Amino acid sequence: MFVINASKMVLAQRDEELKRILYSADLVTADGMSVVWASHLFGSALKERITGIDTLHRLVDHAAERGYSVYFLGATNESLLATVEYFRRIYPDLKIAGYHDGYFRNDQEVIDDIRRCAPDILFVGMGSPAQEKWLSKNLQQLGVPFSMGVGGSFDHIGGRLKRAPLWMQRAGLEWLFRLLQEPRRLWKRYLIGNSAFIWIIIKEFFSSKKHKSQ
Repeated sequence: MFVINASKMVLAQRDEELKRILYSADLVTADGMSVVWASHLFGSALKERITGIDTLHRLVDHAAERGYSVYFLGATNESLLATVEYFRRIYPDLKIAGYHDGYFRNDQEVIDDIRRCAPDILFVGMGSPAQEKWLSKNLQQLGVPFSMGVGGSFDHIGGRLKRAPLWMQRAGLEWLFRLLQEPRRLWKRYLIGNSAFIWIIIKEFFSSKKHKSQ
């Protein structure tokens, strides 16, 4: 499972490998309100935004209730450990099969650890397109029933970054809140990326109108 937002859609327009991976996924949801709004222009309106971090929380809750085991992969060791401790505190009965930070050089060592731990659910938080490509490349070796890319969720759950207030999430302004927290890292992604996304949607909209009229 992957989630998609405006930034990832722009990336996929330029990266054929990422586009192929997203098309081949079993489940893709709209992580950004801009994707939901854009869907209304093309006659296939999405009902709502389903974010990666919210889905992660729901799946962990489901895993704790049903006795499924989870594995967390990605982020810095500090954010990762804080995330693990958070879920252990909230769900004392949660089966955490294992975890590993996202800064590793040897894929096989991590793959072997995941196989040894044999989790039911694997959460990969490496950012895009790294997490999508890593999962696509190694999925067959991992042997995990369900895997999901969760982007920067561990940084938010672990407390390194704050999440936008609910009113900003509902208004589609969570990107602005993130930009204000990390302007140096994210200014290009959001300011240039969002402009590119709007341009892509405009071109696709008029292209679809042209085809329908022919």
